[in-house]
Amino acid sequence: MTEQTASRPVPRAGVLSIAAYVPGKSKASGGAKLYKLSSNETPLGASPKAIEAHRSIADKLEFYPDGAASDLREAIGGVYGLDPARIVCGNGSDDLLHLLTMAYVGPGDEGLYSQYGFLVYPIAILAAGGTCVVAPEKDFRTDVDAILARVTEKTRIVFLANPNNPTGTYIPFDEVRRLAVGLPKRVLLVLDAAYAEYVARNDYEAGIELVSTSDNVVMCRTFSKIHGLAGLRVGWMYGPDHVVDAVNRIRGPFNLNAAAIAAGVAAIEDRDHQAAAFRHNAEWLPKVTAGRAEEHTSELQSHSF
Repeated sequence: MTEQTASRPVPRAGVLSIAAYVPGKSKASGGAKLYKLSSNETPLGASPKAIEAHRSIADKLEFYPDGAASDLREAIGGVYGLDPARIVCGNGSDDLLHLLTMAYVGPGDEGLYSQYGFLVYPIAILAAGGTCVVAPEKDFRTDVDAILARVTEKTRIVFLANPNNPTGTYIPFDEVRRLAVGLPKRVLLVLDAAYAEYVARNDYEAGIELVSTSDNVVMCRTFSKIHGLAGLRVGWMYGPDHVVDAVNRIRGPFNLNAAAIAAGVAAIEDRDHQAAAFRHNAEWLPKVTAGRAEEHTSELQSHSF
């Protein structure tokens, strides 16, 4: 059956080959409250100030939100010392990853990412009509040389999750810079730094400096992790003027709701709550890791002969 003879609308070529993203389970039998460690859902919840800001919107629901999310961009810029004009906010960082791909990838183009990269990357590339190219990793860690070796004339975008989801590994900033320098200037490098706030290593940098000095590098961040606003879907990107302009041309006019904007402003300005979430994560990471190792050892012993 061809598209011309179809008895119902047919998605364009490639859409039905996309494997839909399947989120982790949020409920357990018996009604126990779960926190997805794979997504760094914080057991501390959102900042009380963010919760109050969210509630303050309840009697203003008849009004459209600020389509430019100006207050949130100003708040982010104030915290990180960035020009708000070079910031775009979105319905989670996933929204921005899709927008960037839509803006720079089309049929015949290639999008490149590492072997265990975030599952949204292939979805975004295929949805834009592009072709996915996967670079193998070494010991579950991004291999810069493998990525550079797979760049072709058709490559338009490269995604780098650093730290990576789902492996939890990262590469130092020197390697990120080497990747950026090695890419052709026409290729957009997207630094997905969703977990940046949890890294306390001297050799790590989320990408702000690199974006500030490059014409083909963008950094994406999220409020879903350390800020505890996963339920509101708030993300942001920092990029060159020309990339921001392109994204804003295809971005939905109200892609961030009023409650998300208000809560986001309060959350990013509440440094004490962020510090508490960081400390909680740092305390429990080794405990959970050790517990899982003991569980794995026990499983092996129970299956030994």
